[in-house]
Amino acid sequence: MRWHIALLAALFTAGLFGCRNDASSLRQLQSAVRSDPGSVEARVALGDAYYEAGDLHDSFIQFSTAHSIAPDSYPVLYGLARAQEALGDSDAALERATEAVELNPEGVEALNLQARLLLADEPGRAAAILERALKFEPTNEEALKQLSIAYLRDERIEAANAAAKRAAESLPQSAEAQMNLALVKVAQNQSAEAERLLRKAMELEPSNAEAPLRLAELFVRDGRKLEEAVELADKSSQLDPGDGNPEVLAAIALRRLDRNEEAVRRLHTAATAYPRNIRLWLMLSSAYGDLGDEEAAAQAATMAYRFAPRRAVRDREDPGPLGIDWEDEASVPQ
Repeated sequence: MRWHIALLAALFTAGLFGCRNDASSLRQLQSAVRSDPGSVEARVALGDAYYEAGDLHDSFIQFSTAHSIAPDSYPVLYGLARAQEALGDSDAALERATEAVELNPEGVEALNLQARLLLADEPGRAAAILERALKFEPTNEEALKQLSIAYLRDERIEAANAAAKRAAESLPQSAEAQMNLALVKVAQNQSAEAERLLRKAMELEPSNAEAPLRLAELFVRDGRKLEEAVELADKSSQLDPGDGNPEVLAAIALRRLDRNEEAVRRLHTAATAYPRNIRLWLMLSSAYGDLGDEEAAAQAATMAYRFAPRRAVRDREDPGPLGIDWEDEASVPQ
C-alpha cells in the first residue's frame, strides 16, 4: 500500500499528470489501482487520466467505483460529474456536480460544470452560479467566457455586453472571448463590429474552425458577402468538418447566389458523409425542389426522418449561434 502512495507522489513530482496520454504513465496508474483497489486517490488519478485520453467509459468506471468507496469526496463527485457529462448523461452529471458544490461551495471547477449543465434550460441560474465562481476566482477563464453566454440566453443584453467585454479584456489572446463578444454585438445589431471581432478571432487562432464558421454564418444571416461566406465555410470544414454544418451554411449561400446545382452536389456529398445531420437532408430536399426534382426532394426528406424522426422539428427550430432561421432556409414536408 505504501509503494502505490509513493508512486502517485512520484507521478505528481515528475509532471506525468500533465501528459496523461503517455502510455507508460497510464500503465503506472493502472498498476497503482491493481495494487490497492480500494484507494480513492489512485482511482481518481486513473479516472482523470482516462478522461484526458478520451477514454470516457473507462473514466466513468473509475470514478463510479471511487464513488462507491467515498461518496462524499469532492474530487470523486466532480470527476464523476465530468465523466457523466461527457457521456451525455446530463441529469446525473448535474446531480453529482450539485453534490460537489454542496461539499465545497468554493469549488470553482464544480461551479463551472454546474453552470454549464444548466446553461441551455436555466440560463438565469447558470449566470448566478458563474457570478459566484468569479467572486471566488476573478480570473477563472471558463467562468469569464461563459458568463456572457448565460446572460445572452437569459436575454440580459447589457449584462452580456459587460461580461463579454470583461472576458475579452482579461483574456486578450482568447479567440473564444472574441467570438463571444461578437455574439453579443449580433444581438445588438452591430454586424460590422461582430465581423471585426470574428476576424480578430481568426487571427488569434488560425486553427480554430469555429471562428470562420461563425463569420460565414454572420454573412449568411445578413445576406452579404455570400461568396466569402462559401470560402469561410470551406475553410472551417477543412480545419474541422464536424458533423457537416459548414456545408449547410455553404449551401445556403450558394442558393442565394442562384448556384442551386452546385449546392445540390455539395449537399448530396455531405449528407452521404454525415447522414445523421438532418439539416443536410432537409436543405438537400429544398434544393432539389427548387430544381423541380420532386422525387429526389421527397427521397431526401424521407432520409431526414429516417435518421432523426423525433428530432426533426426541434433541430429545424434551432436558430444556430448567430440566429439564422433554419425554417426559412429548408422547409419540412408534411
